[in-house]
Amino acid sequence: PELEDGSYYWHDLIGLEVFTTDNKYLGRLHSIIQTGSNDVYVVRKDKHEILIPALESVVHAIDLEKKRIQVELPEGLE
Repeated sequence: PELEDGSYYWHDLIGLEVFTTDNKYLGRLHSIIQTGSNDVYVVRKDKHEILIPALESVVHAIDLEKKRIQVELPEGLE
């Protein structure tokens, strides 16, 4: 079914490239972990993995056409 604005199916997000707000490439969204409070994006680049909370304060933009997610990492995740 069609989703409301700002909601996405996981399969639409997996594989998108993830960048910081200052355009630093973090990697590709490899998987999503469902937790009790919010989802967590598992982003991989080569052998490096970063876990990013899927919160409005962190995820600034998702562009399915450009296959890109823009995030502002909380302090300590960089």
